[in-house]
Order: sequence, then C-alpha cells, then structure tokens
Amino acid sequence: MARFFFLLSGEHSSLPAAEVVGACEALGHTFKPVDVLDQVLVGETSAEPAVLAERLAMSWMIGFHLFTSPAFKREILDSLFSSDFLEIFNPRKTFAITVKRIKRSAQHLQTPELEKWLAEKISREVKFKTDLRNPEFELVFVLTGESCVGGVKVAEVDRKRFTARRPSRRPAFHPSTLTPVLARCMVNLARTPPGGIFLDPFCGVGGILIEAGLVGAIPVGIDIKPEMVEGAKKNLEAFGIRDYRLEVGDARKLGGMEVDAIATDPPYGRQATTAGSEVWDLYRESLHSMTEVLKPGRFLCITAPADIRETGKEAGLEVVDYHEQKVHRSLIRCFHVFRKPGSF
Repeated sequence: MARFFFLLSGEHSSLPAAEVVGACEALGHTFKPVDVLDQVLVGETSAEPAVLAERLAMSWMIGFHLFTSPAFKREILDSLFSSDFLEIFNPRKTFAITVKRIKRSAQHLQTPELEKWLAEKISREVKFKTDLRNPEFELVFVLTGESCVGGVKVAEVDRKRFTARRPSRRPAFHPSTLTPVLARCMVNLARTPPGGIFLDPFCGVGGILIEAGLVGAIPVGIDIKPEMVEGAKKNLEAFGIRDYRLEVGDARKLGGMEVDAIATDPPYGRQATTAGSEVWDLYRESLHSMTEVLKPGRFLCITAPADIRETGKEAGLEVVDYHEQKVHRSLIRCFHVFRKPGSF
C-alpha cells in the first residue's frame, strides 16, 4: 500500500475524511488512517488515486505523502530531503512548488516567500529545474495547524462538475433535493461498488441516483409520488444514465429485490422538526424494509433530522458512522452509515 495525503474541502468537519474511507472501500480497497489534521487526511491504501479523484466530492486533491513536519522552513526542507523524494524522482526533472495554507495556519510563514526559498534550495541541491507552466511533477506543501504536510500531487478532484449538476440546472427541479456534493458523498459513504445495484427508496427527482449512476452503479429509484418518479427519469436521462430502474412504490414495502448499496434522504419537512410520530414510524418501518433487501455485509447511508442509530440497530443493522450537519437554526441533518451483518 502507498501512503497518500488528501486535501479536504473543509465544508464539514468529518464528512470529507469519512468519504475518502468509504470511496476506498467501495472500490475494494482498505484505508489505514495515519494522521488526521485540519483539512488534511494522511493514510495508506492500494486504491488508484486517479480513480479515487473521479469518485470524491469533498476533496480538492490527492498527493503522494513524503513527510509531515513542524511548520518551520528548515524543518520542512530537512524533512523533504530525508524522505524518499530523491529515490522517486530522478535528477534534472522539471518541477513546480505550491504552498497551501489552511485557514490561519503557520502565520509566521509567508507562502510566496516560502515557495521561492524552497524552489531555490531544491534546484541548488539536486539540479532540478523549475517550470511553472508544464512541470513534470508538482511538490505541494500544506500548512495545517502547526504542521506542514509535504508530498507530490498525483490527482486533482474536478469539483466544477458538481456545480454543473446543481439542482437548478436539471430538467426536473425540487427544492428539497440535496446538492450533488452531498449526494455523491452519501453514495461513497454507502460503499457503492461499480456495477452494483444501488437503491434510493425515497428517490424524489433523482439527485442521489444521478451520482450513483455516474460512479458506474445501476440506480434503482422508488418514490411514492408518480410525479417524482417522472422527474427522476428526466434527470437521469439528461446526464446520460441509461441503465436504471424506476418505479412508484412505498419504501416500507420493498421486497422482491436484492441490492448492493442504499443511500437515501427521506422527506422530513416541518413535522419532522417537532419529532412527529408519523415521521418516526416511517423511518422505523422503512429501515426494516431496507434491511431486508440489502445484501449481507453491504452498507446503507440515510439522513434524518435527529439521531436514529438505535432505530437502525432495532432493524438489525450495525452502526458504522455518524455525522451531523446544521441546516439552519432549527434543523440539523444527521448522516447515518449502517452495515448489514454478514459477508458478501
């Protein structure tokens, strides 16, 4: 396994790192965390970085990890030359240097001056030449907290594609639809395998189904409202997803199928913010139904306006992960990741 660092988006305190782990496992690889810093995750995996970058939504880039050092100039340079840097890259190659600062980390260092100083030292010591336009490799130094994470960029996440798929640009729009970034994150948290059958039993107009289809899964969408199912069909077709299944149905009465992953954002609206019994009955009954159709050893990611971990356990699921996101003053969105016991 190789050691990589992931520059995380910072839009949530824990979801981006959890998404990395989920994406690796979805692709059939393990992920061994080594260090968790502010907006930086370091870990070991055998997953291909370019493939990971295509799946991830809450990361900016992936780099081959060389070192983590205190955020001081001399310590950074010494750590670089003490790493495997020279064994990996033959002399006389061209390179560029990028220094990124997370929030207000290491204020005693000025990033332009540090980039120039490092470039001069490296060029002098190993005869590499700087090339800002078309370098053969890019050294990245991330200042996070009191540390510097250094490495070589190996893949970049194209986050603009998620903006291009925002709900308002789709043929069918519904105001409660998750953003593509959150939808993709949920697909990864559910460990959705390429080629696997993916289910969203509260599919709405298909926001999560789109992301599942784009990572190579076969989306199956169910909604109790026919107009939502029709909207999901239009949206899936608009993004070139042809291999899918949609039907009008009740999430509490699934049956007749077997799926490899489930991710869903049930409608909870006004009644759910006051813990209305009807909503919690819906969660309880639908979780039992989802458990029945999920293959053993597979994962389910579901949102709720409160903690439903105990409800998941009652349905026969194991709790894997839990995250909270503040939506507005009176509403939080809780992300739950469950696993059905057994092996596949």
